[in-house]
Amino acid sequence: MVDGRPVTLGRVHILNVMVPEAQRLHSTLVSAFPAYVTAVFTERGYPLNRTTALAIEEATAFLNAELAVVLEQEYREQRRSPLELFRAALDMLASTLTDTGVSPAATNHSSVEGDAYGLAPGSSSALGPEAHEAHLAWGAAKASAFMAGRSTVPRDPAILLVAADRGERGVLVPLLNSPGVECLAARNPAAVATAIEQWAVLIAFVDLAHRSSRGAVTQLLEADIPTIVYGDDVDDLVETGLRAQGVRMVIRRRDFVADPTRFLPHLA
Repeated sequence: MVDGRPVTLGRVHILNVMVPEAQRLHSTLVSAFPAYVTAVFTERGYPLNRTTALAIEEATAFLNAELAVVLEQEYREQRRSPLELFRAALDMLASTLTDTGVSPAATNHSSVEGDAYGLAPGSSSALGPEAHEAHLAWGAAKASAFMAGRSTVPRDPAILLVAADRGERGVLVPLLNSPGVECLAARNPAAVATAIEQWAVLIAFVDLAHRSSRGAVTQLLEADIPTIVYGDDVDDLVETGLRAQGVRMVIRRRDFVADPTRFLPHLA
């Protein structure tokens, strides 16, 4: 209770002070959650019974409340993204599946680390066109707000490389450097986040052998950056799963290393 009123009433106040893009994103993500979960459970063969139904209700309520708290904050104060909160709600359902003895589906194409049950969406496009459009609009509004609070000089363009091997990285970076476009080597998720925020990343290349490759792919796709993944063990299953998440291309390491420049976008 706050001032004699239920805490839940505060959520109405929070929604009233959200910017329109945040209100729309909050509404569409919460509305999309139960239908998305039901579809994924059906696809994976997980039970839809009273126990899981109650868990879905609790997870939806959690998402509703946590999104409201985060989206009410100033953009610079937000420490978790909407999709992170969506996945946190899905983690609650994963715990329910574990507690009730449900085994993960045999086939799991998830690109999100720790997603044993394959519940997490790779990007907002998996949640339907309305949620995806709301996410893009919110992202654009957030980017505009950030740019309004800093220099009006446009961010420099860059190419991002997430490579596991130091020697290979040393070979690839000079090859990917272009006149006026620097190739940045990111070694961890924090470096990927910094590149996304501070540079206009035109395209990203992610090595599947890198320990943070799944997290990097998720970060890049959430930022709508064209992403190409390369690696040694690339088969049809791997490619299908990554392409479903939104990755532009999945190629063999030898083909990429032989001539990485042929995968660069045409720069004016």
